[in-house]
Amino acid sequence: MNDVRKMIYGILGGFLFVLVAWFSFVYVSACGFSFSCPQGAPKVIRTPIPTLIPVAHAAPQLESNTAEFNQCQVGATDLIGAWVSAGYPNAEPFPFEDVNGQPCTGTYEDDIQPLFMENNLWSPTALGCTSCHNADLTERSAGLDLTSYEAILLGSRREPGSSSPATDILGKGEWEASLLYEVLVNQGLVPAGHSPDASPTNPIIYAGVRVVEEATPTP
Repeated sequence: MNDVRKMIYGILGGFLFVLVAWFSFVYVSACGFSFSCPQGAPKVIRTPIPTLIPVAHAAPQLESNTAEFNQCQVGATDLIGAWVSAGYPNAEPFPFEDVNGQPCTGTYEDDIQPLFMENNLWSPTALGCTSCHNADLTERSAGLDLTSYEAILLGSRREPGSSSPATDILGKGEWEASLLYEVLVNQGLVPAGHSPDASPTNPIIYAGVRVVEEATPTP
């Protein structure tokens, strides 16, 4: 009988010893040898890359945006008219006024030639002028080639067909006597070869640059 009791007490004692040893192991693994258990506090996850990056490029970006908006708003036909009236220069800047009457300057390469090449400019879904008015289709497009300055100048000297002053592409520097004025302003792109549904348009575009007038110093 005593042996049975000893065996039961031994089993209970061993179980308690194993239980205490297990809890002690778990506590030491989690908290170390400290009753405050600092390892039990939630960890702050940090990244090796700083989250605050200095903005070093703000000033140059602002300068770039300012330069971009130095262009002028002007009607497309008004811009072409100013170029023709200025003697249709090739490389030299020509003067024009924006929609508010402010002085601006433009160039043929940057401001005039794109008007003959861009799609959807003169009317929605419209092809660029040069899609038809090019060297390959001169006979079908009234001999009008708008693909380059040299082609336009050659067409202006050719004066095809009619004796009307409007047969000259550039009107010899007189905008209202030019073929461009007749087609773009008087007829509104409605002559033969163009859509009869088109109406005269003078789309407002951004072109050229503003002329900055220097302030006169006060005495």
